[in-house]
Amino acid sequence: MNFPSLSLPIHARPLAVNPQSASPLYNGRIPPEIRNALFAAILAEYTDPDPARAYPPNVSRPGYTGPRTLNVALLETCRRVYLETYHLPPRLKTHVFWQAPATGPPGLGARFPDIWGIAHETDYFARFQPWQLARVKEIHIFVQMYWLEKCFAELSCARAVQGIERVKITLRSRDWWYCEHNYPFYINPHRGGGDLESMREEIAREQRGDVVPWEESGWGSSFQNMQALRVLEMEFETTLDRMGEMRTIVERAATWRLPMGERGLRGILYSRRGR
Repeated sequence: MNFPSLSLPIHARPLAVNPQSASPLYNGRIPPEIRNALFAAILAEYTDPDPARAYPPNVSRPGYTGPRTLNVALLETCRRVYLETYHLPPRLKTHVFWQAPATGPPGLGARFPDIWGIAHETDYFARFQPWQLARVKEIHIFVQMYWLEKCFAELSCARAVQGIERVKITLRSRDWWYCEHNYPFYINPHRGGGDLESMREEIAREQRGDVVPWEESGWGSSFQNMQALRVLEMEFETTLDRMGEMRTIVERAATWRLPMGERGLRGILYSRRGR
């Protein structure tokens, strides 16, 4: 015997819904917007409080001090609650990635030993149902410079990220090129394989009033592949003794106007963090 409705997502199955009229949530005393806010708060993501699972200092960052999780027991309350909340977990959860994976939480590098490519992201999003993936609107990537320059373009073309509206990219203090040698900071979204001298050359050109072209090989050109993208936030991390040097990077980043296809040229949000 076939049960075609069982192949449907739970929220799409033609099942009766008890209005729960006796519940304080549904008897008219609590406005729907308050009820929705309560549900969102209950389903909000939180950091696992177990000290044994805390991230080591080289991984820990504000908001990422340990594994993050959420409690979905609310969805099991009744069908009416489920229908009002099933979409919230994929939207409220932090979808975060570390590149290379070995720079992330313990064990991640062992699962994804290849430091090139997007195996981490591909494996993560392969676990989502289509209706869940459609509700993922934001990702956060802790990224090393080599991956940003060589691999981000592949991610920007992946089907899984075509609904993403907001991207946050964090460059930690150890992610900059040759940071182990205390090398001067440089970042160049305009061209592939940029270096310190090319960045200085482009700064000089911009100061003369020239417009620096966006090359297709530059990682900054990859954002035009993400058709739903509306906000890009870049977070630059450095040690306090190099904040003056970082100021040059941030001031130039504030002038970037990334090519976004039919959306034209768009600027970015940026933030600085000392560590």
